[in-house]
Amino acid sequence: MHEITNLRMAAALLSMSPLLTIAATPDAGQLLNERQRVEQPASRPSTEPKADANALSQAAGQPGLTALVQQVRFTGADGLATETELQAWVADGVGQRLNHAQMQALAARVTARLQAKGYLLARAYLPRQDLSGGELQIAVVPGRLQEGPGRLGLTGGNAALQARLRVIADANLPEGPPKAEDLERALLLMRDVPGITVRSALAKGDQPGTSRIEAQVEEQRAWGVSASVDNFANRYTGDVRATVRGVLNRPLEREDQAFVSLSKTRDTSQAAASYAWALSPKGLRANVNASYLRYSVGLELEPLELRGTARSLGAGLSFPLQRARESNVWLNLDAEDRRLDDDALGVSLHRRRVDRVNVGFSANAWDERFGGGQTDWGLGVASGQVSLARNPDDARADAVGASTQGSFTKLNWHVGRNQSLPGLGSWTLFVSANGQLATDNLDSSEKFILGGPAGVRAYAVGEASGDSGWLASMELRRDFRFYGLRAQGLGFLDVGGITQHQNPWTGALADPSTNHYRLAGAGLGLNVSGERWSVRSAWAHTLGHNRGRSANGLEADGRAERQRAWVQLNVAY
Repeated sequence: MHEITNLRMAAALLSMSPLLTIAATPDAGQLLNERQRVEQPASRPSTEPKADANALSQAAGQPGLTALVQQVRFTGADGLATETELQAWVADGVGQRLNHAQMQALAARVTARLQAKGYLLARAYLPRQDLSGGELQIAVVPGRLQEGPGRLGLTGGNAALQARLRVIADANLPEGPPKAEDLERALLLMRDVPGITVRSALAKGDQPGTSRIEAQVEEQRAWGVSASVDNFANRYTGDVRATVRGVLNRPLEREDQAFVSLSKTRDTSQAAASYAWALSPKGLRANVNASYLRYSVGLELEPLELRGTARSLGAGLSFPLQRARESNVWLNLDAEDRRLDDDALGVSLHRRRVDRVNVGFSANAWDERFGGGQTDWGLGVASGQVSLARNPDDARADAVGASTQGSFTKLNWHVGRNQSLPGLGSWTLFVSANGQLATDNLDSSEKFILGGPAGVRAYAVGEASGDSGWLASMELRRDFRFYGLRAQGLGFLDVGGITQHQNPWTGALADPSTNHYRLAGAGLGLNVSGERWSVRSAWAHTLGHNRGRSANGLEADGRAERQRAWVQLNVAY
């Protein structure tokens, strides 16, 4: 009975206390949500080989005997190109008197077109022949990698690492003539092995008409440590945050990697660890992860004695559907279990369990449009279950309110473009957008958040949290040198919209018109980096009005600021 009385007292305080007109109180789910960030792998640009359309005319002026070419016959090109394609490539030479250099140019054009189709080892040449009948013969050697272990020459790396790299190469290289995508996939999957760099080149094989891959392997340090200090955390738990991260490369020689991180603010402590390893030489990888966060709320809200924990366990799979220099596509599957506990005045407020599964795609691609640039995109669907069974009072309150208990589904997406600006040297334009669309009212750990250094930078961490939302940013960047250091200056514009409750209920908001609103801001940034350190900074100013402020005109951090500054220092050892 005493416990029920205390619970009612705590609930009354949380619903009626004047302190809570200052701002929404952060809980375990929101704090965990604010700290979760995902980064996508990037691709490396390359240039596709192009045929020289002027080669035939350039060779016309060279001296030598000529012959009338009435038709061209190809040998050895079966499976590489159709007869129609082959004849189209040499059509401008048929019916012409050509010298030897012009005939060689036709063969070179066929070589270039075959390589542009992906057959990098293919070669067209002129065999010994009699041209008196007007028929020009062009022979094609498909090109293949030599057989046996000699197809991959490795220097550097220990014996176990070399053996693993050979397994990757053998699993991804075909027996017949390899195409560019076959070679690129094999070599890039080799480079994906943690803790190494691989430099490769094609060389002449030991067997006639074959090539081999020569790869130089350099092992990096087996471990690494980095530290950072920033003001990216929630003001009520301490906005200044210190983080230490560690990484182990290939501890079990399974293309594996282990991470650990520790973070501390004034009133929070967080530990996280993850381990990823290869399941298949084709690129299938698995990962497991865990995190623990303990918090208490201070400043104006300290009398409420708000405190709690967030624990998570997760596992996932990823597979590269496409792995190439110019484009990549990954399929991702993740599952996570969260336990979120919140107390006030020593009494249980929430005992939530959130289980969810996410499946999605992520991709990037390089192209030469408008001077060249890289596009990144991703799409995912998350579905899960929220249980409040460990706290019946919370479950009853939820049933007449947000009704978050039960199943939920949401769609997440992102797209971005880093565009070179021709004629402007080191200037680039970066545009990005991301969003979330939910079908249900969500737990705080699943909501979309607009404010903060990764959102609308003119607003505080935790500002504008809702079930559905979108965010768009544009940055004009310029790279330069600053006292011998690498530096980047930028101007940016951030705009976002939020839906606080996907399915509003009676009394959910004092002003129902604020269920949907937008935030905007603009500012300047400066990033500077040395050999083992970097500093990121940004200043932003709000644009327009924040309709989501509290009755006192305050925002999520209990302030009414129009400007924000963000700074992060990173050091690697």
